[in-house]
Parts: sequence; C-alpha cells; structure tokens
Amino acid sequence: EFRTKRVRHDSYQRINSDEVYQSFFITHTCYDCMPKSGKVLLLDARLSIRKAFFALVYNSVRAALVWHAPTSSNIGLITISDFINMLIAAYDSKWNSVATLETSSILEWKQNLQKKSGVNDQTLRSTIIQLSPEDSLYTAILTLIDHKVHRIPVVDPRTNDFLFLITHKRILKFLYLYIYDLPQPHFIHQTLDELKLGTYKNLVVIDLQTKLIEVLRMFQTIRISALPVVDSEKRLCDVYSKFDIMHLAATRTYTNLDVPLCDILDSIHDHETYQLVTCKMTDQLFELMDKFVSREVHRLIIVDDNQHIIGILSMSDLMQFFVATFEKMSRMSSNASSGSSNGPIFESVPMDT
Repeated sequence: EFRTKRVRHDSYQRINSDEVYQSFFITHTCYDCMPKSGKVLLLDARLSIRKAFFALVYNSVRAALVWHAPTSSNIGLITISDFINMLIAAYDSKWNSVATLETSSILEWKQNLQKKSGVNDQTLRSTIIQLSPEDSLYTAILTLIDHKVHRIPVVDPRTNDFLFLITHKRILKFLYLYIYDLPQPHFIHQTLDELKLGTYKNLVVIDLQTKLIEVLRMFQTIRISALPVVDSEKRLCDVYSKFDIMHLAATRTYTNLDVPLCDILDSIHDHETYQLVTCKMTDQLFELMDKFVSREVHRLIIVDDNQHIIGILSMSDLMQFFVATFEKMSRMSSNASSGSSNGPIFESVPMDT
C-alpha cells in the first residue's frame, strides 16, 4: 500500500499541474471515497410514503434506496423530488388523494410512475443508474453529469449490497483532503470573472410573496435544487432549497400550499444563526472550493456589493469545469503527440457512462 501511494505521489509531481485534479479523479476509485463510518438508509418497498419521508427527515438525508424483498433487488431511490411530485398531484386533485399520499406504499407510488411513463415492471431494475466501488471517480463525475442527477448508488457487483450514495459533494470533499499535498494548477488562483463559471442568464428567482405551490412547480419543471429569494429591492435575502421542503413532512403542514414564503421561512431558518453563503466575481477558485466544503452547500449565489444577484455557481458547474478542462487538455496532448510514445502518464480508458 505504501509503495502504491509513493508511485502515485511521484506521478503527480511529473504531470502537468493543470491536469493534477483530473488525474486524481482517474487514479482514485469510488471505494476510496466511501466514508469509513456513515449512515446507509435502505427502505422496504412496502413502507408507507409518509413513514418513508419521516425516515428521511429523522436521518437528515435527501434520498434512500428502496429494497424490493420478493425479488431481492433495489428498485430505485426515493428522494425529495418524489415528495414534491406527490404534493403537486394531491394539490391538483383538490386533496382528494391526501389519504393516498399518507397510506400508499413506496412500491405503489413507483408502479404508478411506471404506468404513466409506460415502463414495464420487468425493466424497472435495469433503469437504475449505479456504480461499482472499483469505478474511478472520473467515471462517477461523468455519470453524474451525463444523467443530470445529484447522487448515484454505489453497489457491490458481487453481493449487490448497497454501500453508499456518491455525490459531487462527497467527491469534492475527498479531493479537498489532499488539496495541500497536490501541485496547484494555475487556474486555482484565477477569479470567477476570469473563469466564467456558473449560470448568469435566465436566472429564476422568487420573492417573499411567492406561494409555496408555485415554488414546488418550479422545482418540478425546471429541475433545480434551490431558488434565491429576493426582497422588494431585488436584493438577496434568503435561499429556499428542496431540502427545506422536508420541513413540511416533519411538521405535517403539507396540506396548505397556498401560503407565501414569508410565512414559513422564519420557521425553517433561524435568522440569528442562519447565514447565506455567497461569493463575488473577484473570488478565486480556491476560495470557492473552500466555501463549498467548509460550509457544506451545493451552490453559491454570486452577488455584487449591494447583494443584487449576478449568477449562481453550483457544485456540478465546478466538477464539470474539471472534466471539461481535462478533456480539452487530453485532446491537445493527443494532437501534439501524433502517435508518439510521449503521451500523458495517466491514460483514460473507455468508460461506459
């Protein structure tokens, strides 16, 4: 093990410093990223939906794998997005299905989704996106980006045991453990304005008078994980995320979705301790990475000196930047070498994404 680490460290010193993060992702596996101790939440498909979301709230997690005992297989994930879809369906039916929401099982909900999408029961298992512990972190990042998902189960291919959920957040935190031991690429000291990372056009924001049902519909249609909240002067005053919706399940207040945000934000966020995590265009990439890891957020709101919103930088934007940078440099390297033996030290193998 020591010899392997020594060779890996020497290799890092010999490669182009701008490729060091990408090479780090290629030479480390999902198993390396797995926590030594952590919660693994596995819910039986026969569990009621209401109890399932209580389990998510109680364990402070955003998703759990669903186990189907008759077939001894995982049939998918239950996430906050499922809860949002259920609430919207119940609201549109004038709450005639609220009893169904509280008594139906996870399996019945999944089967109902299949009927609407026209998917057969036999193909349910094959549609689950999963990774092996031996897959590289580079493969994991590409899979997350290509499928536009926030998390993927890592499953032992021999035993089919669910190990953990891998996310952009976990991969970035793992990289950050070694950030001071690795050579620093030049772009880590560049500012956000120079790198042009993030989203700056067609930003979706909400105000304090926006009704909760409208927020849920935005989450459902736009597929974003959080919405900035602005005051009457269009200045950032709060952020409402998908995870905040779990407060409705915890307090059983989900039958009133016509309330404005101003009536519920105070009960969700303690403004004496709750602090918005923002950044500016002059912040360097290393500072942004540090904020993502230390503040444990999934996105940074880019603001000016007056707290007006300029853009949003998500963690997936950051990871996509790392992958795109590597792909660009790999193409340049292959074109320059033209088949010579002086290729990159870390060769990327074809990946099934």
